[in-house]
Amino acid sequence: MAAKRTATNSKMHILIGGIVSFAFVCVSYCIFSLIYAVQPTPYLDEAFHVPQANNYCKGLFKEWDQKITTLPGLYLLSVGILKPLSWIPGGDFCGVYALRFINLMACFVNIFLLFALQRKLKQNKKDIVTFCSDLLSAINLGTFPILYFFTFLYYTDTVSTTLVLLMYLLHLENCHVMAAATGAVSVLVRQTNIIWVAFFGLLTAEQVFKKEIMQTRRRISSNMESSIRYLQILLDTVMHIWRSGNSACLHFMFNLLREVYSYVGVCICFVIFVIVNGGIVVGDKEAHTAVINLPQLLYFSMFTTFFSFPYFIKYIYPFVKCVFRYKRKFLFCFLILCVIVYFNTHVHPYLLADNRHYTFYLWRRVYVRHFTVKYILLPVSMYGIFCIFHTLKQTTIIFQLGYLVCVFLCLVPQKLLEFRYYILPFLLFRLQIVSKQWWQLAFEFAVFSFLNAATISLFVTREFYWDDRSEVQRFLW
Repeated sequence: MAAKRTATNSKMHILIGGIVSFAFVCVSYCIFSLIYAVQPTPYLDEAFHVPQANNYCKGLFKEWDQKITTLPGLYLLSVGILKPLSWIPGGDFCGVYALRFINLMACFVNIFLLFALQRKLKQNKKDIVTFCSDLLSAINLGTFPILYFFTFLYYTDTVSTTLVLLMYLLHLENCHVMAAATGAVSVLVRQTNIIWVAFFGLLTAEQVFKKEIMQTRRRISSNMESSIRYLQILLDTVMHIWRSGNSACLHFMFNLLREVYSYVGVCICFVIFVIVNGGIVVGDKEAHTAVINLPQLLYFSMFTTFFSFPYFIKYIYPFVKCVFRYKRKFLFCFLILCVIVYFNTHVHPYLLADNRHYTFYLWRRVYVRHFTVKYILLPVSMYGIFCIFHTLKQTTIIFQLGYLVCVFLCLVPQKLLEFRYYILPFLLFRLQIVSKQWWQLAFEFAVFSFLNAATISLFVTREFYWDDRSEVQRFLW
């Protein structure tokens, strides 16, 4: 009877998954065709990416546009996929359509990866209700507005996200060499992905320490793993290994290196690249110099609060209660943030000059329209930080600290306010929200669908022109 029920559930899973996947593919392809119909020529950053990919298609691997900031991973992957198709007559397999189609295919892969990650993180919950919940959640994350929009253009974001998600899944499956290799490819697409390679290497090292702990003490509860006390346990384990003699130390180091050597190797290679290259950015270095831009964390907090509001709403009362309970501490934190915003706010020339991006209007018409707005929004940032910390409490303390450090390294050096930088930090955070109610998923789906429809509609219908350029301009994230 149990076997029959399992087989029935499997058939239901396949049927529901197939219907939803087919609908998603059809809708996405229609949007893809619509955007190509109105904008068949390279737009904005595509003006750099498409010609470079074309050079690689022609075998001109020494040709390089110095305005491109990333490594050539996207172009190499594109050529590797499209070049074998060039023998088919009558098709331009390195044209704008084909190159954009690479991202569309990556978008479909993302849905599968997001679904698989949620199933893996949920462990034993395999019932049909949970399956449908995870599937809807994967669709929501796959259509995350900033990521989904750039699926239809030849940008690095979609493929970069695919590779990092695949690295995460391989890490969870304990395929660490494959995970690190995927991470290396992701770094070739976008250099900042080295941060996530190091992050998964850290989580792998934690698993080695955890196995050692299990040999010396009883099973550790999930509550213990998420507390500061767990750090003391890790330190005690290190001291125990140290006191056990050289043989025990060497044995432990061998086990540790056997698991993390691939991640470490990728990180070492990246350090060598940075030294030889003279920095992380490949080209256009003057416009992409690293700074200390602490308000980026506040922007990300507000960004995450907006897109995670269905899951954050339950923290409103606890946050207000905490504020009244610790008035002086919150006032002190608020004043510190005011000082940071006043003295450390950076404004990139691109943000002020390019009126094609939403950030241009948010910055000029909301954030700095009145002097006090940036300070009035600080409580929203504080609420977001409160919610992020409470959400991450269900993960281990190593995950919490590692994630926060990685977000810091990923965002703070960036001078430009650019929502695309928030894609991976947001997705990796949102994946940690394991318990989701149907109304939250439905609300999230409605908001994401509305934003996608509005953005695509503006891009397609609202054309305008610059005085010094003849080509049409369009609005986008």
